[in-house]
Amino acid sequence: MTAATLMAACSNDAEEAENGYVPSNNAIAFDANTDDGLTTRASGEINDDAALQAATFGVFGSYTGRLTYENTTVSSDFMYNQQVTYSNGNWSYNPVKYWPNNGTDYVSFFAYAPYEATPQNDGRCIIDMSKRYDLGDPWINYRLAENPWDANATYPQVDLLYGQHEDNTNYTPWLDQQKPTDPINYKLTFTFRHALACIGDEITIKCTDELANLITDYASITITNVTIKYQNLTTKGRLVLNSIGSANWKEIISGELTTTRTYTKDFTDNPIIFDPNNFTTEQTISTGDGLFYIPLRIAGTDAAKAEVTITYTVKNNSGSEYSGTGTTSFDLSLSTEGLKQGIALQLTETLDLQHLVYIIGTGATEPSYSPKR
Repeated sequence: MTAATLMAACSNDAEEAENGYVPSNNAIAFDANTDDGLTTRASGEINDDAALQAATFGVFGSYTGRLTYENTTVSSDFMYNQQVTYSNGNWSYNPVKYWPNNGTDYVSFFAYAPYEATPQNDGRCIIDMSKRYDLGDPWINYRLAENPWDANATYPQVDLLYGQHEDNTNYTPWLDQQKPTDPINYKLTFTFRHALACIGDEITIKCTDELANLITDYASITITNVTIKYQNLTTKGRLVLNSIGSANWKEIISGELTTTRTYTKDFTDNPIIFDPNNFTTEQTISTGDGLFYIPLRIAGTDAAKAEVTITYTVKNNSGSEYSGTGTTSFDLSLSTEGLKQGIALQLTETLDLQHLVYIIGTGATEPSYSPKR
């Protein structure tokens, strides 16, 4: 080694010894996967292992010596926002950290994705994070993109995930880990879960039997436009990474607490058409391009709501037609478990829109609803 390298090594050893940490010869290794059961589906989503591998992830590590982790007394200086990248079937990072030589010493690890090297409030989604020597749980400040469907944006919409222990019965980070008995072959595997929720993951529509019976002399019903608007939600929030069971969102005190966001899908060039033979057959309007939202109730605001508007045209056999719109609104779920919320719609006898909102993957939010699986 060169003299400079030797001096750096001695400096690192001295710093580690001063902190009570003495490294072993066994490197700390990571692995990662996604929790496929809680995908959210929206623009920018990390929806599978391949997307996670492309995004990479960041790790915070806290060394606590012979004491277990206490979120008010330790910082993440052992490993701070360390990028972990994927290549040729393995996750790796640099500089490599090593298990404590003392097998009774503890280290705790926290992770998020996608990795952000320089959080800034300049249009990107990850705008800030806890500092290296901050005491307490590491955290990420996140803001929804201004235009989530602009693929050419300098900072496009990104998903936000948090890593937990690979054991699905133990939804905690990797707390209080000690040097394993087989450190050469041992990896800490993070299972990443979605911190954001999504509305409009899937939108379907059909006509009621009563409506179908009333319009048997009509040629078709055509859906030309669908708009989803949500309101009374926060533009940004703080995700605390030491989450147990579900995402731990906290309010950020600022002038940007509430937001209204609108998603429009235009079918003018490729309309959804009901013919007399399938008025009551459920038609898929949209799949996989809904709206992300932060599932955080802001103090002092009304309930988070979503409003859906459908524009349609009814044409009879003689060629005459008329157009109409139907609008419905409902409360949004504020589950913090990466919930994706599908919408099933039906046109009624008067061609007004009537909603039946179903929650995918969890129980219903209201007794009158039934789960859509």
